[in-house]
Amino acid sequence: MAKKIILNALVFFMLPFMGSTQTAEKTTIINKTLMLQATIAPAYLFHHKGIWNSYFHCTLEWCFDNHVSIRADGSYFFTTQGDYKPFKMDHSLLLGAFYHFPISTKGDFYVGLQPGAAIVQQNAYTFNDSTISNPKVKVAPVITAAIGLNYFFWKYMNLFVALKYLHGNHVSQYGNAIPLDEIRISAGLGWQIHFRKRNPDKKK
Repeated sequence: MAKKIILNALVFFMLPFMGSTQTAEKTTIINKTLMLQATIAPAYLFHHKGIWNSYFHCTLEWCFDNHVSIRADGSYFFTTQGDYKPFKMDHSLLLGAFYHFPISTKGDFYVGLQPGAAIVQQNAYTFNDSTISNPKVKVAPVITAAIGLNYFFWKYMNLFVALKYLHGNHVSQYGNAIPLDEIRISAGLGWQIHFRKRNPDKKK
């Protein structure tokens, strides 16, 4: 089920890029561009035979040129689907670098790595016949690998879709560590501002 949703999301958002060329005259210009994107992101956590988490997800990205950028991600955990809810809190902050492949006049494909930290608190649980009613909040190091697509449909706005694999472990106060490994899916609307200087030789 999770794989089907992920594949459908990728196919849907790749449609605007079909048939595009990669000539020098037809590439997206993201040089000196600041991008902000925000959405509600579902995530498939592999722990306990697989469960779905949901996050408010926001990114802030600066493109140094047409290929290299640095991006900060923030994810605010707010719910888990189903009866099994291991976490009361699972927020994360990430910072990393991305490499972009402009693939059309409005299309941009990218890959990147982001290390960071997750702020995690478990819900109440039982350990050795004792109830841990108020587990401590802990910080866990995490790292992510991401791929994504941007579609710049207007000078100041874009549509985006991204897949991110997050790896990390929450060390419980009592008991075994809980893997934080999950696939996060992001799609929505973004904004951008261009700071590059206008070419004085370019005809209006």
